[in-house]
Amino acid sequence: MRKLTKLEKNFKKFKKITKEEYFIAKEIKRRIKINEKNTILDVGCADGKLSKSLLKSSKNITFLDINEFDFSPQEKFIHSSFEKAKIKEKYDYILAAHVWGHFYRNRSLNFCFNKAINLLKKTGKLIIVHNSNKDFTGRLINFSKSLFKKMEFDVFLDKSLKNVNHTEDYFNVKLKARTYKELAELIQVLIIVQDSLYYKKIGKIIGFLKKNLKKPEFDINQRIIIIKK
Repeated sequence: MRKLTKLEKNFKKFKKITKEEYFIAKEIKRRIKINEKNTILDVGCADGKLSKSLLKSSKNITFLDINEFDFSPQEKFIHSSFEKAKIKEKYDYILAAHVWGHFYRNRSLNFCFNKAINLLKKTGKLIIVHNSNKDFTGRLINFSKSLFKKMEFDVFLDKSLKNVNHTEDYFNVKLKARTYKELAELIQVLIIVQDSLYYKKIGKIIGFLKKNLKKPEFDINQRIIIIKK
């Protein structure tokens, strides 16, 4: 079995502490009534926990991720980037949560947005979730830019919403650690940097956190956008 990187370990811990999938699913269910006959494309699905929480059965879910994950033979998993994936099916819902930073880094955000819209059925909806970066997370990103030449952070360009029928809202998830060092490790998930580079500068991240936070915790403001085709 392949040894997990520190970033991968931090990602799993981050998800467990924030319970992010639970809160995202809660926000989706508040706004949309998804029935068992609806089809879902989960872009950047990871282990598929989020989309699976929206339906009792996963038979109508198509999971897609650039990384390999263990899905059952009965489940539809596309091992590919969204940019390169060849998809012929149309979907009732396309879920794209916390993947827009990847598209932004690859300069494919507009392409992926339009591709998602085109993969919707006539009455379909695109569900976008991303960090708003209007809170402490934004300050953290700006500070990190002075430390790292290459990093990936969650972002979505509002120009894509021009002349698009959509609704939006905001909600928070809490990132809480026992120490500032532990918080700095978890923050690697928000400002994705290669392990070898990140841990060389982690001392400066810890210093920034101590200077700007009373406790090793903060809320991450997230934005949910629902787009009707």
